[in-house]
Amino acid sequence: MTIDDIIWEMPPHTEAKHFILKKYVQAWAPILANGATDKRLVYIDGFAGPGEYKGGQDGSPVIVLKSLKDHSLKDSFHAEFYNLFIEKRRDRADNLKGAIESRVGQLPPWIKYEVVNGEFRNEISKILEDLKNKGKELAPCLCFVDPFGWSDLDYDLLSSIMKFNKAELLITFVAGYIQRFVWDPFHEQSISKLFNQSQIEEIKNSTEQEKTILRLFLENLQQKIRYNSNGSHLFNLSFSAYNKGNRLEYYLIHLTKHCSGFRAMKQAMYAVAKDGSYKFSDFNFVPGQNTLIDYGMDGNWINKASDEVLNYLQERSKTGYREVPIKEVKEYIDCKTNFKYHTKILGDLELNNKIKVLIENRRKGTFPDRGYLVLS
Repeated sequence: MTIDDIIWEMPPHTEAKHFILKKYVQAWAPILANGATDKRLVYIDGFAGPGEYKGGQDGSPVIVLKSLKDHSLKDSFHAEFYNLFIEKRRDRADNLKGAIESRVGQLPPWIKYEVVNGEFRNEISKILEDLKNKGKELAPCLCFVDPFGWSDLDYDLLSSIMKFNKAELLITFVAGYIQRFVWDPFHEQSISKLFNQSQIEEIKNSTEQEKTILRLFLENLQQKIRYNSNGSHLFNLSFSAYNKGNRLEYYLIHLTKHCSGFRAMKQAMYAVAKDGSYKFSDFNFVPGQNTLIDYGMDGNWINKASDEVLNYLQERSKTGYREVPIKEVKEYIDCKTNFKYHTKILGDLELNNKIKVLIENRRKGTFPDRGYLVLS
């Protein structure tokens, strides 16, 4: 076995994925670590890999440990961070251990990690069974599920993780490969584990196969999660990544039951695709550039966001709420849409005479929580 078989080159769209993971962990950690009740937080990397790439870049386990160790708010954390890195191949698990030691160095006592050589399905099942037998809850957990293909995505297993109130999933879903192989009889059995026959036919006949595959996957997964979680509300975001041929590689899907997590993931994804398209492409990617740039910009995010918020205000008006609190509208943007930037959205609506702001002593261009919005 050579080193070339253990580590590989990192494509730019993987760099985008890791950038989002880093940004989210940086936001996720203080949200939970400063809570009054949770004394232990868990990060699980189900397909951890060797910890490094041929170009010298860090793998996801190293990125997470560095993000915690170097966090600007670490002195205020009141919890232990336990990191479980699961890797199927022994050689890559051994390489991961070495990469952590050489790249991360000594960790403070509140950060702990374990590298386990095993199958994601088996290791998670053992953890969940042990919790069940002991009658315990899973500590607040972010589980990163990043397989090479789709055969390791199991609705039952993923929903078993999400049945716990403070569990979150970050899934790499290789919809692009499913789109390419959906007609191939060799892959029919594995694809049928994710989609029933009528759904497969819907995918084949769809004029927007990528979106159809994502929609059906999310519908199936969320239905299973809600069934196991007594109908809990779920927030989800999906970030698309395209290869050098500008073809879809995967969707990075985030699932949480809490608006705070949803809001933090929006921030992380916006850091890569600043126009709000949640899309990154390797097409015409320039190696060595300082920031990741989205090549899927359509420039219309502000129009889409304004229309969505305007529709919300119109619906509220129909139910008798002519004056809607600004704080409520901001919460709607945060927790019910894929958009952020309250001031830009509300400013656009005011500039185009769609809304009026009811508040005394208001500084132009601001939207304080104490005020109200009415339709013009």
